[in-house]
Amino acid sequence: MSDPAKLRVLVTGVGGRSVGYQILHALRRAGPRYEIVVADFNPYSFGLYESDKRYLLPFPRTPEYLPELMQLIRREGIDVVLPGTEEEVVTLAGVRDEISSLNATLIAADVDAIRLCQDKEQLHRRLSQLGVAVPRTVPAREWRTLSDRFPFVGKPSKMSGGSRGVRLLTTEAEVEDYIRTSPSGSDDLLIQEYVGSPDSEYTVGILIGPQGRLIDAIVIQRKLIGLSLLEERWIDGERYAISSGYSQGYVVRNENLARACSKLALDLGLRGPVNIQCRLDGDRFAPFEVHPRFSGTTSIRADVGFNEPDIMIRTFVLGEDIRSVDHRTDVAVIRAFRTKVVPIDEVQAVRHPHG
Repeated sequence: MSDPAKLRVLVTGVGGRSVGYQILHALRRAGPRYEIVVADFNPYSFGLYESDKRYLLPFPRTPEYLPELMQLIRREGIDVVLPGTEEEVVTLAGVRDEISSLNATLIAADVDAIRLCQDKEQLHRRLSQLGVAVPRTVPAREWRTLSDRFPFVGKPSKMSGGSRGVRLLTTEAEVEDYIRTSPSGSDDLLIQEYVGSPDSEYTVGILIGPQGRLIDAIVIQRKLIGLSLLEERWIDGERYAISSGYSQGYVVRNENLARACSKLALDLGLRGPVNIQCRLDGDRFAPFEVHPRFSGTTSIRADVGFNEPDIMIRTFVLGEDIRSVDHRTDVAVIRAFRTKVVPIDEVQAVRHPHG
């Protein structure tokens, strides 16, 4: 039986390495103030078995997804919806009013802001207009207009969250092969200059309240090793590397970087949780990804006291006026896989909301 004193929170997309699972982890650290309902389209998702209330949903791109999600919100009396995949963030932001009509609050940025940040070409153009020294980025067909100093970074122009489709390109042949073998074709690819060094990469979380007021920011210097290393090459004795979507590293105090990322998020008019990935190259601040959503670093931020889902619920739903977040710094955060043993009949018993 549900506890009427607790907010009922739906977290979607709770696979073991997903953003949704990181949100779930953070909410569980917030103590007993929430009843958590989880959902995923795959019954083999790790997070389904960390809540007594678990459901299957259709794949987000299918026409059945939204009707079943709405049915789940009604059935469980959901108060707050936290989408855990990039696909679901933009889908649900487009039906915010429908979710509100069910007396539930969706915590997600405005759909236009999400779409801007998902389109890397448009985003970099907008950041350049704001005077931000973004890495030089061109459509794949124009890659030769970049400098002839390798390496470059190749990435899809849309939906590259979690470093999907991102490559480190060290020769002309690799660039041409990357373009030729891309499933989406060259029109959906970007080639970007490589900035800084593997030790100069940061992921910064910014929290912005519903009225556009900055709450606080947290800075993690990434350590590109193990799970957080996507690819590395050595050229003339120098290491070049790019990160996966699975961050680890050092929680640090860097007020200048926190201010730069916060200003960028505010200048873009963002609300809610924002994650900015960037590199420092001397005095140059070079952001290369802006995600107006929770990130894969949500769980480790919560582990050091910067609990983004909890703060966003308290701000957007409960109306609390939070001005700063006291959290630990000067600590290393190290990540590894976990294993869960689940009886087969428990896996087979997970049902859709109408089941």
